[in-house]
Amino acid sequence: MAFLELKDKIVLITGATGGIGSAVVKDFVKSEARVYQTDLNGADGAGFIRGDISDLEFIKRLVKQVMDREGRIDILINIAGICPRTPVSEISPEEWDKVMKINLDSTFFLSQAVFNIMINQKSGAIVNLSSIAGKNGGTTVGAHYSASKAAIECLTKTFAKLGGPYGVRVNGVAPGIIATHMQDTVTPEQADHFLRTIPMKRLGSPEEVANIILFLASEKASYVTGTNINIDGGLNI
Repeated sequence: MAFLELKDKIVLITGATGGIGSAVVKDFVKSEARVYQTDLNGADGAGFIRGDISDLEFIKRLVKQVMDREGRIDILINIAGICPRTPVSEISPEEWDKVMKINLDSTFFLSQAVFNIMINQKSGAIVNLSSIAGKNGGTTVGAHYSASKAAIECLTKTFAKLGGPYGVRVNGVAPGIIATHMQDTVTPEQADHFLRTIPMKRLGSPEEVANIILFLASEKASYVTGTNINIDGGLNI
């Protein structure tokens, strides 16, 4: 990943211990970026800050901690999220709110905090994790999940329009069906349906998502902003 020129960039990654998050962290570390990562779970270590990203007070502390140490944030990767598969008729108000707080609210409020820093720097890149379900609606995922991901795509475009004049790029990726623990609750019948409907006839890997995220965060994508790239093996064709 040296060709992406990410050495010494200050990077903040949420959802860092999940399947996609851990792959992204690994690649940024390989690229010699200075990585700060957060999640509810995971081993404490250099650059790891444990916390609940749906807690607005934690978001403030998180950003302050990175700024106190580094004085800047070059890249923000919003990955944190949950994906309940609760049927529409069974989604409670409490579950709806929980999904929105973790998936959507955290993406907005952390982006808001870091965006202001990047505006002052006159540079920066944000990459948000959406989903193919946010484009097409979801039947094997919850309606609250797909709704939160559709909103993230809109936020991505809004921040991109606002950040463009200041050298701040904001993009998103929309993974399809990726081989992570999120698939653990999929039934054999659903898994078979996935493989029949994906043109490439296989699931994607976290590493394949990470590759695109790193590209969008790098200066190799210096004229790319406001886009949401599908990483889905052709599922959305």
